[in-house]
Amino acid sequence: MRLATPPIGRRPPWWFYLLLPLFHFASVKLSFFCAVTPENEVVVWLPNAVLLAALLRFHGQRAWLMASLTFASDLIANLPEFPWPEAVLLCLINIFEVGATFALMRRVGASADRAGVQDFVKFMAVGPLLSAMLAGFLAAAILKSFDPAAGPLLALMRLWWFGDALGLLIYTPLLLAFLRRADEAEPMSRFDWAVLVATLLLAGVIFSARGSAVSGLPATPNLLLPSVLYMAVRRGVRATAVAVALISLATAWVLTTGRDPFGGVAVYLAIMRAQEFILTLAILGLGFSVLLRELKATEHSLENKVKERTRELEESNAKLATLSTTDSLTGLANRRRFDAALADEWARALRTGQPLALALLDIDLFKNYNDCYGHQRGDECLARVAASFSHNIHRGGDLAARYGGEEFAFIAPATEAEGALRMAETVRSALEALRLPHDGSPFGIVTASLGVAVITPSLGTTAEQLLKLADDALYQAKKQGRNRVIQADAETVTDRGLLSSDRPQA
Repeated sequence: MRLATPPIGRRPPWWFYLLLPLFHFASVKLSFFCAVTPENEVVVWLPNAVLLAALLRFHGQRAWLMASLTFASDLIANLPEFPWPEAVLLCLINIFEVGATFALMRRVGASADRAGVQDFVKFMAVGPLLSAMLAGFLAAAILKSFDPAAGPLLALMRLWWFGDALGLLIYTPLLLAFLRRADEAEPMSRFDWAVLVATLLLAGVIFSARGSAVSGLPATPNLLLPSVLYMAVRRGVRATAVAVALISLATAWVLTTGRDPFGGVAVYLAIMRAQEFILTLAILGLGFSVLLRELKATEHSLENKVKERTRELEESNAKLATLSTTDSLTGLANRRRFDAALADEWARALRTGQPLALALLDIDLFKNYNDCYGHQRGDECLARVAASFSHNIHRGGDLAARYGGEEFAFIAPATEAEGALRMAETVRSALEALRLPHDGSPFGIVTASLGVAVITPSLGTTAEQLLKLADDALYQAKKQGRNRVIQADAETVTDRGLLSSDRPQA
Protein backbone atom coordinates (compact mmCIF):
# COMPACT_ATOMS: atom_id res chain seq x y z
CA MET A 1 0.00 0.00 0.00
CA ARG A 2 1.46 3.31 -1.10
CA LEU A 3 1.46 6.22 1.31
CA ALA A 4 -0.66 9.20 0.35
CA THR A 5 1.27 11.84 -1.54
CA PRO A 6 1.01 15.38 -0.15
CA PRO A 7 -0.22 18.16 -2.43
CA ILE A 8 2.29 19.41 -4.97
CA GLY A 9 4.26 22.42 -3.80
CA ARG A 10 4.35 21.52 -0.10
CA ARG A 11 7.42 20.28 1.70
CA PRO A 12 7.99 16.53 1.66
CA PRO A 13 6.77 14.61 4.75
CA TRP A 14 9.34 13.32 7.22
CA TRP A 15 9.18 9.75 5.96
CA PHE A 16 10.16 10.90 2.49
CA TYR A 17 13.64 11.86 3.75
CA LEU A 18 14.07 8.31 4.99
CA LEU A 19 12.92 6.66 1.78
CA LEU A 20 14.83 8.94 -0.59
CA PRO A 21 18.42 7.85 0.26
CA LEU A 22 17.37 4.21 0.59
CA PHE A 23 15.67 4.23 -2.78
CA HIS A 24 18.60 6.11 -4.31
CA PHE A 25 21.08 3.58 -2.88
CA ALA A 26 18.96 0.71 -4.21
CA SER A 27 18.93 2.35 -7.65
CA VAL A 28 22.73 2.58 -7.63
CA LYS A 29 23.03 -1.09 -6.77
CA LEU A 30 20.39 -2.00 -9.36
CA SER A 31 22.39 -0.16 -12.03
CA PHE A 32 25.59 -1.96 -11.04
CA PHE A 33 23.75 -5.28 -11.01
CA CYS A 34 21.95 -5.19 -14.35
CA ALA A 35 23.32 -2.25 -16.38
CA VAL A 36 27.13 -2.36 -16.04
CA THR A 37 29.15 -4.70 -18.25
CA PRO A 38 32.08 -6.77 -17.01
CA GLU A 39 34.27 -4.19 -18.76
CA ASN A 40 32.79 -1.62 -16.31
CA GLU A 41 30.84 0.17 -19.04
CA VAL A 42 27.44 1.56 -18.02
CA VAL A 43 24.48 0.90 -20.29
CA VAL A 44 21.91 2.78 -18.16
CA TRP A 45 22.50 4.80 -14.97
CA LEU A 46 19.32 5.13 -12.88
CA PRO A 47 20.08 6.94 -9.57
CA ASN A 48 20.19 10.51 -10.89
CA ALA A 49 16.55 10.20 -11.90
CA VAL A 50 15.61 9.54 -8.26
CA LEU A 51 16.78 12.96 -7.07
CA LEU A 52 15.40 14.70 -10.18
CA ALA A 53 11.96 13.15 -9.72
CA ALA A 54 11.95 14.20 -6.05
CA LEU A 55 12.89 17.80 -6.93
CA LEU A 56 10.25 17.97 -9.67
CA ARG A 57 7.57 16.41 -7.51
CA PHE A 58 8.04 18.88 -4.66
CA HIS A 59 9.02 21.90 -6.77
CA GLY A 60 12.49 22.12 -5.25
CA GLN A 61 11.31 22.31 -1.64
CA ARG A 62 14.25 21.41 0.67
CA ALA A 63 16.43 20.75 -2.37
CA TRP A 64 19.62 21.12 -0.32
CA LEU A 65 18.52 18.36 2.06
CA MET A 66 17.52 16.03 -0.77
CA ALA A 67 20.83 16.66 -2.54
CA SER A 68 22.80 16.01 0.66
CA LEU A 69 21.02 12.73 1.32
CA THR A 70 21.43 11.43 -2.22
CA PHE A 71 25.08 12.55 -2.29
CA ALA A 72 25.75 10.54 0.84
CA SER A 73 23.89 7.56 -0.58
CA ASP A 74 25.76 7.84 -3.89
CA LEU A 75 29.11 8.09 -2.12
CA ILE A 76 28.50 5.05 0.07
CA ALA A 77 27.39 2.98 -2.93
CA ASN A 78 30.35 4.05 -5.12
CA LEU A 79 33.20 3.74 -2.60
CA PRO A 80 33.68 0.01 -3.30
CA GLU A 81 34.05 0.84 -7.00
CA PHE A 82 36.23 3.99 -6.89
CA PRO A 83 38.85 5.58 -4.63
CA TRP A 84 37.19 8.01 -2.25
CA PRO A 85 38.54 11.25 -3.89
CA GLU A 86 37.35 10.08 -7.30
CA ALA A 87 34.05 8.86 -5.83
CA VAL A 88 33.45 12.26 -4.18
CA LEU A 89 34.07 14.12 -7.43
CA LEU A 90 31.87 11.78 -9.48
CA CYS A 91 29.06 12.07 -6.93
CA LEU A 92 29.32 15.86 -7.11
CA ILE A 93 29.00 15.62 -10.89
CA ASN A 94 25.82 13.60 -10.47
CA ILE A 95 24.44 16.31 -8.18
CA PHE A 96 25.46 18.94 -10.73
CA GLU A 97 23.72 17.04 -13.54
CA VAL A 98 20.46 16.77 -11.63
CA GLY A 99 20.62 20.36 -10.35
CA ALA A 100 21.30 21.70 -13.84
CA THR A 101 18.41 19.69 -15.29
CA PHE A 102 16.01 20.92 -12.62
CA ALA A 103 17.12 24.56 -12.94
CA LEU A 104 16.91 24.48 -16.74
CA MET A 105 13.47 22.86 -16.66
CA ARG A 106 12.23 25.67 -14.43
CA ARG A 107 13.94 28.17 -16.70
CA VAL A 108 12.21 26.92 -19.86
CA GLY A 109 8.90 26.41 -18.05
CA ALA A 110 8.74 22.61 -18.32
CA SER A 111 6.13 21.27 -15.92
CA ALA A 112 6.28 17.89 -14.24
CA ASP A 113 2.63 18.30 -13.25
CA ARG A 114 1.09 18.64 -16.70
CA ALA A 115 3.73 16.49 -18.44
CA GLY A 116 2.47 17.38 -21.92
CA VAL A 117 4.30 16.91 -25.20
CA GLN A 118 6.09 20.26 -24.94
CA ASP A 119 7.14 19.46 -21.38
CA PHE A 120 8.47 16.06 -22.49
CA VAL A 121 10.47 17.63 -25.32
CA LYS A 122 11.87 20.32 -23.03
CA PHE A 123 12.81 17.69 -20.47
CA MET A 124 14.68 15.67 -23.09
CA ALA A 125 16.50 18.76 -24.34
CA VAL A 126 17.71 20.09 -20.98
CA GLY A 127 18.15 16.75 -19.18
CA PRO A 128 19.27 13.77 -21.28
CA LEU A 129 20.70 15.99 -24.00
CA LEU A 130 22.35 19.06 -22.41
CA SER A 131 22.90 18.40 -18.70
CA ALA A 132 23.93 14.77 -19.15
CA MET A 133 26.34 15.81 -21.91
CA LEU A 134 27.97 18.47 -19.71
CA ALA A 135 28.23 15.97 -16.87
CA GLY A 136 29.78 13.50 -19.30
CA PHE A 137 32.53 15.95 -20.21
CA LEU A 138 33.32 16.63 -16.55
CA ALA A 139 33.20 12.95 -15.57
CA ALA A 140 35.42 11.94 -18.50
CA ALA A 141 38.00 14.52 -17.45
CA ILE A 142 38.01 13.22 -13.87
CA LEU A 143 38.19 9.56 -14.93
CA LYS A 144 41.04 10.38 -17.30
CA SER A 145 42.93 12.34 -14.66
CA PHE A 146 42.75 9.49 -12.13
CA ASP A 147 43.44 6.77 -14.71
CA PRO A 148 45.23 7.93 -17.89
CA ALA A 149 44.74 4.47 -19.37
CA ALA A 150 40.98 4.55 -18.91
CA GLY A 151 40.41 5.14 -22.63
CA PRO A 152 39.85 7.99 -25.08
CA LEU A 153 38.32 11.10 -23.55
CA LEU A 154 35.46 11.27 -26.05
CA ALA A 155 34.66 7.59 -25.54
CA LEU A 156 34.49 8.10 -21.77
CA MET A 157 32.34 11.18 -22.25
CA ARG A 158 29.94 9.33 -24.58
CA LEU A 159 29.73 6.40 -22.19
CA TRP A 160 28.79 8.61 -19.22
CA TRP A 161 26.52 10.84 -21.29
CA PHE A 162 24.47 8.04 -22.86
CA GLY A 163 24.18 6.03 -19.65
CA ASP A 164 23.00 9.02 -17.61
CA ALA A 165 20.77 10.32 -20.40
CA LEU A 166 18.94 7.02 -20.75
CA GLY A 167 18.60 6.69 -16.98
CA LEU A 168 16.98 10.11 -16.77
CA LEU A 169 14.80 9.37 -19.79
CA ILE A 170 13.34 6.04 -18.69
CA TYR A 171 13.41 6.36 -14.89
CA THR A 172 12.26 9.94 -14.23
CA PRO A 173 8.87 9.55 -16.00
CA LEU A 174 8.39 6.24 -14.19
CA LEU A 175 8.98 7.73 -10.74
CA LEU A 176 6.89 10.81 -11.47
CA ALA A 177 4.06 8.62 -12.77
CA PHE A 178 3.94 6.84 -9.40
CA LEU A 179 4.29 10.07 -7.43
CA ARG A 180 1.36 11.60 -9.28
CA ARG A 181 -2.24 10.56 -9.43
CA ALA A 182 -2.74 7.64 -11.81
CA ASP A 183 -4.11 8.27 -15.29
CA GLU A 184 -7.59 7.04 -15.96
CA ALA A 185 -7.27 3.91 -18.08
CA GLU A 186 -9.88 1.69 -19.64
CA PRO A 187 -10.55 -1.64 -17.90
CA MET A 188 -8.43 -4.51 -19.16
CA SER A 189 -10.23 -6.34 -21.94
CA ARG A 190 -9.65 -9.93 -22.97
CA PHE A 191 -7.61 -8.72 -25.90
CA ASP A 192 -5.48 -6.58 -23.54
CA TRP A 193 -4.75 -9.64 -21.42
CA ALA A 194 -3.94 -11.65 -24.52
CA VAL A 195 -1.49 -8.97 -25.69
CA LEU A 196 0.11 -8.84 -22.24
CA VAL A 197 0.57 -12.60 -22.07
CA ALA A 198 1.93 -12.72 -25.61
CA THR A 199 4.36 -9.89 -24.77
CA LEU A 200 5.62 -11.67 -21.66
CA LEU A 201 6.13 -14.90 -23.61
CA LEU A 202 7.91 -13.05 -26.40
CA ALA A 203 10.11 -11.21 -23.90
CA GLY A 204 10.95 -14.51 -22.23
CA VAL A 205 12.03 -15.99 -25.54
CA ILE A 206 14.07 -12.92 -26.53
CA PHE A 207 15.85 -12.42 -23.22
CA SER A 208 16.54 -16.12 -22.60
CA ALA A 209 18.07 -16.78 -26.01
CA ARG A 210 21.77 -16.47 -26.71
CA GLY A 211 22.37 -14.39 -29.77
CA SER A 212 19.76 -12.51 -31.76
CA ALA A 213 17.95 -15.51 -33.27
CA VAL A 214 15.81 -18.43 -32.13
CA SER A 215 15.65 -21.43 -34.47
CA GLY A 216 17.02 -19.26 -37.23
CA LEU A 217 14.41 -16.53 -36.73
CA PRO A 218 15.45 -13.02 -35.63
CA ALA A 219 14.61 -12.38 -31.95
CA THR A 220 15.94 -8.98 -30.96
CA PRO A 221 14.32 -6.69 -28.35
CA ASN A 222 13.01 -4.56 -31.24
CA LEU A 223 10.16 -7.07 -31.54
CA LEU A 224 8.75 -5.66 -28.29
CA LEU A 225 8.21 -2.16 -29.70
CA PRO A 226 4.66 -2.86 -31.04
CA SER A 227 3.58 -4.14 -27.62
CA VAL A 228 4.87 -0.98 -25.93
CA LEU A 229 3.02 1.20 -28.44
CA TYR A 230 -0.16 -0.80 -27.82
CA MET A 231 0.28 -0.27 -24.09
CA ALA A 232 0.77 3.46 -24.64
CA VAL A 233 -2.59 3.58 -26.44
CA ARG A 234 -4.53 1.45 -24.01
CA ARG A 235 -2.98 1.82 -20.57
CA GLY A 236 -1.63 5.38 -20.27
CA VAL A 237 1.66 6.90 -19.13
CA ARG A 238 2.16 4.98 -15.89
CA ALA A 239 1.86 1.49 -17.38
CA THR A 240 3.94 2.52 -20.39
CA ALA A 241 6.68 3.92 -18.15
CA VAL A 242 6.77 0.63 -16.23
CA ALA A 243 7.00 -1.36 -19.47
CA VAL A 244 9.75 0.87 -20.87
CA ALA A 245 11.79 0.64 -17.65
CA LEU A 246 11.43 -3.14 -17.35
CA ILE A 247 12.30 -3.83 -20.99
CA SER A 248 15.23 -1.39 -20.85
CA LEU A 249 16.67 -2.97 -17.70
CA ALA A 250 16.07 -6.47 -19.06
CA THR A 251 17.93 -5.51 -22.26
CA ALA A 252 20.83 -4.10 -20.26
CA TRP A 253 20.90 -7.16 -18.01
CA VAL A 254 21.03 -9.75 -20.80
CA LEU A 255 23.72 -7.67 -22.47
CA THR A 256 25.87 -7.51 -19.33
CA THR A 257 25.46 -11.27 -18.75
CA GLY A 258 26.81 -12.09 -22.21
CA ARG A 259 23.63 -13.24 -23.95
CA ASP A 260 24.24 -10.94 -26.98
CA PRO A 261 20.64 -9.85 -27.68
CA PHE A 262 21.82 -7.91 -30.75
CA GLY A 263 24.02 -10.63 -32.24
CA GLY A 264 27.64 -11.58 -31.90
CA VAL A 265 29.17 -8.11 -32.16
CA ALA A 266 31.86 -6.35 -30.17
CA VAL A 267 30.93 -5.19 -26.67
CA TYR A 268 31.23 -1.54 -27.62
CA LEU A 269 28.90 -2.00 -30.61
CA ALA A 270 26.47 -4.12 -28.56
CA ILE A 271 26.24 -1.36 -25.94
CA MET A 272 25.63 1.19 -28.71
CA ARG A 273 22.81 -0.94 -30.15
CA ALA A 274 21.29 -1.49 -26.71
CA GLN A 275 21.34 2.23 -25.96
CA GLU A 276 19.88 3.03 -29.38
CA PHE A 277 17.10 0.51 -28.72
CA ILE A 278 16.38 1.92 -25.24
CA LEU A 279 16.33 5.45 -26.65
CA THR A 280 13.91 4.42 -29.40
CA LEU A 281 11.77 2.51 -26.92
CA ALA A 282 11.56 5.45 -24.52
CA ILE A 283 10.83 8.07 -27.17
CA LEU A 284 8.19 5.97 -28.93
CA GLY A 285 6.57 4.55 -25.82
CA LEU A 286 6.69 7.49 -23.43
CA GLY A 287 6.39 10.14 -26.14
CA PHE A 288 3.36 8.45 -27.67
CA SER A 289 1.65 7.90 -24.32
CA VAL A 290 2.25 11.54 -23.33
CA LEU A 291 0.90 12.70 -26.70
CA LEU A 292 -2.23 10.58 -26.33
CA ARG A 293 -2.79 11.82 -22.77
CA GLU A 294 -2.51 15.40 -23.95
CA LEU A 295 -4.89 14.75 -26.83
CA LYS A 296 -7.39 13.14 -24.46
CA ALA A 297 -7.03 16.05 -22.04
CA THR A 298 -7.54 18.51 -24.90
CA GLU A 299 -10.56 16.57 -26.11
CA HIS A 300 -11.98 16.49 -22.59
CA SER A 301 -11.35 20.22 -22.22
CA LEU A 302 -13.06 20.92 -25.55
CA GLU A 303 -16.00 18.74 -24.57
CA ASN A 304 -16.34 20.65 -21.31
CA LYS A 305 -16.12 23.96 -23.18
CA VAL A 306 -18.75 22.78 -25.66
CA LYS A 307 -21.01 21.67 -22.81
CA GLU A 308 -20.47 24.97 -21.01
CA ARG A 309 -21.10 26.97 -24.19
CA THR A 310 -24.16 24.85 -24.95
CA ARG A 311 -25.46 25.47 -21.43
CA GLU A 312 -24.83 29.19 -21.81
CA LEU A 313 -26.61 29.20 -25.18
CA GLU A 314 -29.54 27.29 -23.72
CA GLU A 315 -29.74 29.77 -20.86
CA SER A 316 -29.51 32.67 -23.32
CA ASN A 317 -32.18 31.12 -25.52
CA ALA A 318 -34.38 30.55 -22.50
CA LYS A 319 -33.91 34.18 -21.46
CA LEU A 320 -34.63 35.36 -24.99
CA ALA A 321 -37.68 33.13 -25.13
CA THR A 322 -38.84 34.56 -21.82
CA LEU A 323 -38.17 38.10 -22.98
CA SER A 324 -40.00 37.47 -26.25
CA THR A 325 -43.10 36.33 -24.34
CA THR A 326 -42.93 38.80 -21.44
CA ASP A 327 -44.23 42.33 -21.31
CA SER A 328 -41.30 44.58 -20.43
CA LEU A 329 -43.32 47.11 -18.42
CA THR A 330 -45.44 44.84 -16.25
CA GLY A 331 -43.49 41.58 -16.24
CA LEU A 332 -46.65 39.67 -17.19
CA ALA A 333 -47.00 37.41 -20.20
CA ASN A 334 -47.41 39.46 -23.35
CA ARG A 335 -50.04 39.12 -26.10
CA ARG A 336 -47.91 36.64 -28.03
CA ARG A 337 -47.66 34.27 -25.11
CA PHE A 338 -51.34 34.78 -24.28
CA ASP A 339 -52.42 33.75 -27.79
CA ALA A 340 -50.19 30.64 -27.70
CA ALA A 341 -51.40 29.67 -24.22
CA LEU A 342 -55.04 30.12 -25.20
CA ALA A 343 -54.58 27.83 -28.20
CA ASP A 344 -52.82 25.20 -26.09
CA GLU A 345 -55.33 25.30 -23.26
CA TRP A 346 -58.25 25.15 -25.70
CA ALA A 347 -56.78 22.04 -27.35
CA ARG A 348 -56.17 20.43 -23.93
CA ALA A 349 -59.70 21.23 -22.72
CA LEU A 350 -61.09 19.80 -25.96
CA ARG A 351 -59.26 16.52 -25.26
CA THR A 352 -60.21 16.31 -21.57
CA GLY A 353 -63.74 17.69 -21.80
CA GLN A 354 -63.08 20.22 -19.02
CA PRO A 355 -64.27 23.85 -19.02
CA LEU A 356 -61.96 26.74 -19.88
CA ALA A 357 -62.42 30.19 -18.34
CA LEU A 358 -61.19 33.47 -19.76
CA ALA A 359 -61.44 37.01 -18.36
CA LEU A 360 -60.58 40.37 -19.89
CA LEU A 361 -59.82 43.36 -17.64
CA ASP A 362 -59.85 47.01 -18.71
CA ILE A 363 -58.70 49.85 -16.43
CA ASP A 364 -61.56 52.30 -16.24
CA LEU A 365 -61.02 55.67 -17.92
CA PHE A 366 -57.27 55.14 -18.25
CA LYS A 367 -56.98 57.79 -20.99
CA ASN A 368 -58.22 60.33 -18.47
CA TYR A 369 -55.58 59.04 -16.01
CA ASN A 370 -52.79 59.70 -18.53
CA ASP A 371 -54.19 63.11 -19.36
CA CYS A 372 -54.36 64.00 -15.68
CA TYR A 373 -51.07 62.54 -14.39
CA GLY A 374 -48.89 62.06 -17.45
CA HIS A 375 -47.63 58.96 -19.21
CA GLN A 376 -44.85 58.22 -16.69
CA ARG A 377 -47.39 58.03 -13.87
CA GLY A 378 -49.58 56.04 -16.25
CA ASP A 379 -46.83 53.43 -16.67
CA GLU A 380 -46.42 53.28 -12.90
CA CYS A 381 -50.15 52.73 -12.57
CA LEU A 382 -50.07 49.90 -15.11
CA ALA A 383 -47.25 48.24 -13.15
CA ARG A 384 -49.21 48.51 -9.87
CA VAL A 385 -52.35 47.08 -11.50
CA ALA A 386 -50.31 44.24 -13.06
CA ALA A 387 -48.74 43.38 -9.70
CA SER A 388 -52.14 43.20 -8.02
CA PHE A 389 -53.55 41.26 -10.95
CA SER A 390 -50.80 38.59 -11.01
CA HIS A 391 -50.86 38.32 -7.20
CA ASN A 392 -54.46 37.16 -7.32
CA ILE A 393 -54.02 34.83 -10.30
CA HIS A 394 -51.80 32.37 -8.55
CA ARG A 395 -52.89 28.82 -9.40
CA GLY A 396 -50.26 26.73 -11.13
CA GLY A 397 -52.04 26.38 -14.47
CA ASP A 398 -53.47 29.93 -14.63
CA LEU A 399 -51.91 32.60 -16.83
CA ALA A 400 -52.03 36.36 -16.22
CA ALA A 401 -51.16 38.49 -19.26
CA ARG A 402 -51.12 42.03 -20.54
CA TYR A 403 -53.55 41.88 -23.43
CA GLY A 404 -52.71 45.32 -24.80
CA GLY A 405 -52.56 48.93 -23.64
CA GLU A 406 -54.54 49.12 -20.39
CA GLU A 407 -56.17 45.72 -20.93
CA PHE A 408 -55.22 42.55 -19.07
CA ALA A 409 -56.44 38.96 -19.28
CA PHE A 410 -56.28 35.70 -17.44
CA ILE A 411 -56.82 32.11 -18.55
CA ALA A 412 -58.04 29.60 -15.97
CA PRO A 413 -58.16 25.97 -17.16
CA ALA A 414 -60.58 23.48 -15.61
CA THR A 415 -62.56 26.29 -13.97
CA GLU A 416 -66.35 26.44 -13.77
CA ALA A 417 -68.32 29.68 -14.07
CA GLU A 418 -68.62 30.18 -10.32
CA GLY A 419 -64.88 29.83 -9.81
CA ALA A 420 -64.10 32.16 -12.71
CA LEU A 421 -66.45 34.83 -11.39
CA ARG A 422 -64.92 34.50 -7.94
CA MET A 423 -61.41 34.96 -9.35
CA ALA A 424 -62.47 37.98 -11.38
CA GLU A 425 -64.21 39.59 -8.43
CA THR A 426 -61.12 39.01 -6.28
CA VAL A 427 -59.02 40.81 -8.88
CA ARG A 428 -61.48 43.70 -9.11
CA SER A 429 -61.87 44.18 -5.36
CA ALA A 430 -58.11 43.90 -4.76
CA LEU A 431 -57.49 46.72 -7.23
CA GLU A 432 -60.24 48.80 -5.67
CA ALA A 433 -58.67 48.21 -2.25
CA LEU A 434 -55.39 49.77 -3.37
CA ARG A 435 -57.16 53.17 -3.46
CA LEU A 436 -54.90 54.50 -6.18
CA PRO A 437 -55.96 58.15 -6.77
CA HIS A 438 -57.70 58.86 -10.10
CA ASP A 439 -59.14 62.37 -10.32
CA GLY A 440 -60.39 61.68 -13.85
CA SER A 441 -62.71 58.93 -12.66
CA PRO A 442 -66.11 59.32 -10.99
CA PHE A 443 -64.95 56.77 -8.40
CA GLY A 444 -61.95 58.93 -7.44
CA ILE A 445 -59.69 55.87 -7.50
CA VAL A 446 -58.33 53.47 -10.11
CA THR A 447 -60.86 50.72 -10.87
CA ALA A 448 -61.34 48.09 -13.54
CA SER A 449 -64.12 46.39 -15.45
CA LEU A 450 -63.93 42.67 -16.21
CA GLY A 451 -65.71 40.38 -18.65
CA VAL A 452 -65.69 36.65 -17.95
CA ALA A 453 -66.57 33.77 -20.25
CA VAL A 454 -66.55 30.02 -19.66
CA ILE A 455 -66.91 27.34 -22.34
CA THR A 456 -66.42 23.61 -22.37
CA PRO A 457 -64.83 23.15 -25.83
CA SER A 458 -66.46 20.80 -28.27
CA LEU A 459 -66.41 20.16 -31.98
CA GLY A 460 -67.70 23.22 -33.76
CA THR A 461 -66.50 25.69 -31.11
CA THR A 462 -63.31 27.75 -31.22
CA ALA A 463 -61.08 29.70 -28.86
CA GLU A 464 -61.99 32.84 -30.78
CA GLN A 465 -65.60 32.37 -29.67
CA LEU A 466 -64.49 32.24 -26.04
CA LEU A 467 -62.45 35.42 -26.53
CA LYS A 468 -65.43 37.11 -28.25
CA LEU A 469 -67.74 36.20 -25.39
CA ALA A 470 -65.29 37.65 -22.80
CA ASP A 471 -64.92 40.81 -24.88
CA ASP A 472 -68.69 41.20 -25.13
CA ALA A 473 -68.99 40.73 -21.38
CA LEU A 474 -66.32 43.40 -20.82
CA TYR A 475 -68.24 45.75 -23.09
CA GLN A 476 -71.37 45.15 -21.00
CA ALA A 477 -69.43 45.82 -17.79
CA LYS A 478 -68.26 49.19 -19.08
CA LYS A 479 -71.65 49.98 -20.53
CA GLN A 480 -73.36 49.23 -17.22
CA GLY A 481 -71.21 51.72 -15.30
CA ARG A 482 -67.71 50.20 -15.01
CA ASN A 483 -66.00 48.84 -11.89
CA ARG A 484 -67.83 45.55 -12.11
CA VAL A 485 -67.59 41.96 -13.28
CA ILE A 486 -69.91 40.59 -15.96
CA GLN A 487 -70.07 36.97 -17.01
CA ALA A 488 -71.15 35.81 -20.44
CA ASP A 489 -71.72 32.42 -21.97
CA ALA A 490 -73.02 31.16 -25.23
CA GLU A 491 -76.63 31.96 -24.31
CA THR A 492 -76.85 34.65 -21.63
CA VAL A 493 -75.04 37.58 -20.05
CA THR A 494 -75.34 37.64 -16.26
CA ASP A 495 -74.52 40.58 -14.00
CA ARG A 496 -72.38 39.46 -11.07
CA GLY A 497 -73.52 42.52 -9.15
CA LEU A 498 -71.70 45.19 -7.21
CA LEU A 499 -70.19 44.42 -3.83
CA SER A 500 -69.55 48.06 -2.86
CA SER A 501 -72.43 50.13 -1.67
CA ASP A 502 -71.03 53.24 -3.33
CA ARG A 503 -70.79 51.57 -6.78
CA PRO A 504 -72.92 53.45 -9.35
CA GLN A 505 -75.78 51.49 -10.90
CA ALA A 506 -76.09 50.88 -14.61
